[in-house]
Amino acid sequence: MIKFVDDLSQLHQLGKKKDKDKDKEKLDLQALLKTYKVFGRHYKKYAKVLAVAYASLFITIGVAVLQPWPLKLVLDHLILKEPLPETVAFLNPLFVESPKLLLFLLALAIVLIALAEAIFSYVNKFWISSTGDRIIADIRERVFSHLQRLSLSFHETTRTGDVVMLLNSDTKAMKGILIDFPQDFTQRVVTFVTYVAFMLVLDWRLSLAAILGLPVMYFFTKFFGGGLKKAARKQRKQAGDVTSILAENIKSMALVQAYGREESESARFRIENREKLETGLRSLRLSRAYSRLTDFVVTLSTAGVLYWGGRHVLGGDILPGTLVLFVAYTREIFGAFEKLNGLLVGLASSQVSADRLIDLVENDMVVHDDPQAIPAANIKGRLEFKNVSFAYKRGKEVLKNLSFAVEPGETVALVGHSGAGKSTLISLLLRFYDPQQGQILLDGRELRAFTLKSLREQMTIVLQDAVLFCQNVRENIAFGKSGATEQEIVEAAKQAEAHDFIMEMPEGYDTTIYEGGNNLSGGQKQRINIARAIIRNTPIVIMDEPVTGLDARAEAKVNAAIHRLTRGKTTFIIAHKFSTIAGADKILLLEEGQIARLGSHEELLKTSPHYCELYELQFGRQVKSALPENAADGNNGKIETEKIVLNPA
Repeated sequence: MIKFVDDLSQLHQLGKKKDKDKDKEKLDLQALLKTYKVFGRHYKKYAKVLAVAYASLFITIGVAVLQPWPLKLVLDHLILKEPLPETVAFLNPLFVESPKLLLFLLALAIVLIALAEAIFSYVNKFWISSTGDRIIADIRERVFSHLQRLSLSFHETTRTGDVVMLLNSDTKAMKGILIDFPQDFTQRVVTFVTYVAFMLVLDWRLSLAAILGLPVMYFFTKFFGGGLKKAARKQRKQAGDVTSILAENIKSMALVQAYGREESESARFRIENREKLETGLRSLRLSRAYSRLTDFVVTLSTAGVLYWGGRHVLGGDILPGTLVLFVAYTREIFGAFEKLNGLLVGLASSQVSADRLIDLVENDMVVHDDPQAIPAANIKGRLEFKNVSFAYKRGKEVLKNLSFAVEPGETVALVGHSGAGKSTLISLLLRFYDPQQGQILLDGRELRAFTLKSLREQMTIVLQDAVLFCQNVRENIAFGKSGATEQEIVEAAKQAEAHDFIMEMPEGYDTTIYEGGNNLSGGQKQRINIARAIIRNTPIVIMDEPVTGLDARAEAKVNAAIHRLTRGKTTFIIAHKFSTIAGADKILLLEEGQIARLGSHEELLKTSPHYCELYELQFGRQVKSALPENAADGNNGKIETEKIVLNPA
């Protein structure tokens, strides 16, 4: 008993506690309406099925109202032989002349009422539940499609575990708002109104006595409801933390084992998991304490109706069967009212998920097409940056006033220390982001002038970490070109130096690649990656450290494949290895987001101390520079962007 009181006290204190979600809790109705506004369109496809389900619901409620009536008729008119009301007085002879037959019919009525309720309830539950699953599948597909369109800034700042929770748990929780809540809310309200109406018709005084406990029930809901919602919100947050740790650990398993950190990772997971468990148990305990309190209120109200109604029965004001109806109906209306309050309180957990999904689907971190954008066609591949500046955060420019041009078919190597802006430059080319200042031109037109989809269809990217899907080899190569033929796939593999080792695999091109390409070597993964790029056959190729981490033999094969891939194409290569850099037509040396020097490998060895330093660090020998001893790349080792003049080759 002391523990029960303590739990109720904790629940109240939790509801009073101020937190950052307080404003959200005040806007429950607005948040709920917004949820239906955002996701309500998913009802349209299933309107007819939902109509059948709700019709069955109303019939079920109507039939349920009749359940105690056979007992009332038996008690009042068969046992006590009280006459029927004047409206049905013509049936009195039946009760007198054939009581056994009538008893049988009333018993049969109980069975038929239960059977009818079971049938219509089944129709309602089946169609509501199956439609809910279909709607959730539609929402999950919608969310997944939206994730594909979001810019990299979203994916770079959002934990993988949170995204997984969005697609799994949060979308599943939407069934509670879109299907379960409307169904249960309608059922409870219609049940409450129907039963109260019947009770008022039977005896308005006893009806008032029956509903006296409802304000008390409402008070308890208001008093403890805020605490229940905050407990649910905290439980949901910790579930996301546990999922993120799990996803992070699985992704980094090789590193964990290599560093012998299995025990520490297990301890970290155990701590978060136990905190989640304790939060869940506390939330469950508080919820159950609230439920027991409301059950006690229902019991008190039922006892009050029984006592008050019993006095009326003893006084001859009402029949005993009417008291039986009131006792049954009282429990029903309190059950409906309690569950209605429980729905509003239980909606907290689902609304948290809905808020997260709305934040996602309304996220504007998407690079949009200009209304006048045209498809990119017959692209030659000339690219020009004009005074381009970009910052991920206001006031912290990553690229500063870049200006240079690349002619069709030229290869440009991007060189510089980590954080110099190389990857950001590539991201701007692919329009993962748009520059805040300046223009990027493709064949004389700004990138924004082309539709995003058609622009990216003109580009192929080969990443340092070859991203392969858990599909067969054929499907991984064909990923680069929709509808690729078998001949095109094999030819691309041959050009990428991949055909021979593919044919040595157990099922050749039908061999399934394990998750993360774990059944392939690094060089093999990269060559399949390049085969995918070759089959795409675009005028612009972008490569990010394509040979990093490969041994000499694998690097030679990959470089041969890269040569075939980039022949005659405008190519950007991010690289640190001079074996890759030296063959470029132009080398763009970046420092702190600015162009420090631009030229060929030989020119930079003669004119850029910084480039010479990078070369010497890699090869371990000194390069004789043509620069005077006090020369430097501009101010403090940098050349001003505006001093660079690129003469097309």
